Amino acid sequence: MEGMMKKGSLLTVALALLLCASCGRQQQAKSVVKDFMSQQLHKDVRYLDFSDLDSTRAIGDSLIMVLRQRTAQDIVYQERTGHTLLFLRANYLEGSDTLSATFYMDTQLTGVVAFKHN
Repeated sequence: MEGMMKKGSLLTVALALLLCASCGRQQQAKSVVKDFMSQQLHKDVRYLDFSDLDSTRAIGDSLIMVLRQRTAQDIVYQERTGHTLLFLRANYLEGSDTLSATFYMDTQLTGVVAFKHN
């Protein structure tokens, strides 16, 4: 019985650590998006909410180039590393307009690889 309790306690601790790690990545992704919006897009906006951080392998290099070409040419993007990208959708107010954009980031969350207005 005591051995089962130890296993249960270890499982609880492991799940708590995993939850904390995912919350940390979510916050880091939000920070990357906010920095990108203010520094690269020169937008001062009020954020309403963010989606949960998720991953995709469906965004290829050709789509990244299309997304980048749709925006201003003076934006500096993070280079893609690997096949997987993380993405986060942000809903925000710009003036009186409610807008939404999806930001694609590298798996290390060091910067935005591409984004699209929704």
